[in-house]
Amino acid sequence: MDELKTNVLYYGDNLEVIHKYIPDDSIDLIYIDPPFFSSKAYEIIYGDTKEKRMFEDRWKGDVYHYVNWMEPRLAQMQRVLKSTGTIYVHLDWHAVHYIKVALDRMFGYDNFLNEVIWHYRRWSGAAKRFQKMHDTILFYAKDTGKQKFNVLYTPYTPKSLARKQHYHTRIKGDDIYVTSISPKGVRENDVWIIPIINSQARERLGYPTQKPEALLKRIIEASSDPGDIVADFFCGCGTTLAVAQLLGRKWIGCDVSPTALKLVKQRLIKYGATDITEVGVPKSLEDLKAMKPFEFQNYVISFIQGINNPKLTGEGGIDGWTTFKRYPIQVKQQEHVGRPEIQKFQSAVRAEKKDKGYFFALGFSKLAYEEVARCKLEEKVDIELHVVQDLVQQDPVPTFL
Repeated sequence: MDELKTNVLYYGDNLEVIHKYIPDDSIDLIYIDPPFFSSKAYEIIYGDTKEKRMFEDRWKGDVYHYVNWMEPRLAQMQRVLKSTGTIYVHLDWHAVHYIKVALDRMFGYDNFLNEVIWHYRRWSGAAKRFQKMHDTILFYAKDTGKQKFNVLYTPYTPKSLARKQHYHTRIKGDDIYVTSISPKGVRENDVWIIPIINSQARERLGYPTQKPEALLKRIIEASSDPGDIVADFFCGCGTTLAVAQLLGRKWIGCDVSPTALKLVKQRLIKYGATDITEVGVPKSLEDLKAMKPFEFQNYVISFIQGINNPKLTGEGGIDGWTTFKRYPIQVKQQEHVGRPEIQKFQSAVRAEKKDKGYFFALGFSKLAYEEVARCKLEEKVDIELHVVQDLVQQDPVPTFL
């Protein structure tokens, strides 16, 4: 295996990515926030784009399927950690106890360091039980005693400091002594009270499971130093990588969503990254055909920085709009789009009271191009046709207003 490359975004199943690209004993810190085992379907809205997509429940209500799916991935992560390395596995109540048993078996019971409780507050409905207000982060070392760990401190509150100064005061004869109180504060414990991301926060990107940067800052500062390599193999919207970038660490990210990786790349550039490498992002015809239809639609509209139609069904032939002039967009994961599809889109454009629209597909027939010419001449509607595999390989990406 070649020398490890950093500041890389990998598209694909992390099991395959780690096995293929990440050598043994090469990562200083891994944080993962894998999809929680739940029976929910998550609807995502990415910030201003109002982009919506649905997550399938992959495990059909069987937690053991989830554990079996996670175990080989965790084993690969154990392989690539340095002997001084550590891993943080972020879970909620659905499967944390099952995954802990798997981690104990894989990493060794003695390499378990902490069960960190992330406590937060949020609105919740009435239920005949205590409100669920925490997640659990399982913290393991590759080799206990060798792990890198920087002690973190919480500053004293003014009241706490005054109380400690009072109780640390000693009187001996005519002299008054104050015993030493650490200016750093008190050592951090394993219950972290960190607010969830405010709905108006600048860092919010719309992921329902997006974690606050303050949480990742604490983890990265505790278990790595500047220049170390931090990896997140379920990187989602990229909070781990963004914080690693801000703190001067090298990073590696992986996700199965090309739409998410595009968002991550934009975030990293905003945070000062200039040397980002992308591996496996779908650009060939075969890659694009292999995508799920809705992911394909998301990918294309996100790629051109358009706006997705918030309606998942009954969208009236409009999949989205360009950002500024709101020209209608249609996306088809087809190689032979013909005249009927162009006619339907032309009608949808007219219904939007627009004189222009964009049609993206894997290919168009001769009759489709003829229909476009007719629409422009007779209907005064300008429809631009774009072949997706040609579009995504252009650098820079063409502007669609």
